[in-house]
Formats: sequence, C-alpha cells, structure tokens
Amino acid sequence: MKKVDGQAAKVLEDIIQDKDQSFEFNGRQYKIVAIDNKGDLETTVKEDVEKDPELKQKLLQSKKDIEEGNYFTSEEMRDMIRSGQI
Repeated sequence: MKKVDGQAAKVLEDIIQDKDQSFEFNGRQYKIVAIDNKGDLETTVKEDVEKDPELKQKLLQSKKDIEEGNYFTSEEMRDMIRSGQI
C-alpha cells in the first residue's frame, strides 16, 4: 500500500471531506472508498435479517410458501385483482 503525504494528502483529504468522493484525473473518473471499515449505513442482508425478527419471519414464511407451492405469478395476481378475488 502506498503512503500518501504532503500536497497529495491534502488534496485527497479535501476530496474525502466532500459529500461526493469522486474525482477526475487524466480524463478518467475515480471514486475514493474506505476499505478498512464499513459505513454505519452499510449492512449485509444477514445482518439486516438478524436485527429484524419480523423480516426474518417474513422471509421464512416466504420460503415455506414457495416450498409448498403457495405462490402466484404476476399474471395470476393481475387476474385475481381484476376479477375482484383480492
């Protein structure tokens, strides 16, 4: 990994402080992304499911419904809505 200091560090710091962490150099666009930590807003699906019991239950029910054949295609749903079944 290359260590950045001096004027280059100042320029990168200014870019990082900006809301849009992208820049252009020699006609190409780049985006700076931190690789040593995740942002607070970035989570994995597994983390989301573990934190939300309601979401986990809905996903488990969906899986069960699919395994048991209890699902409808988009076309079937449209037909049921149009016919007033749902």
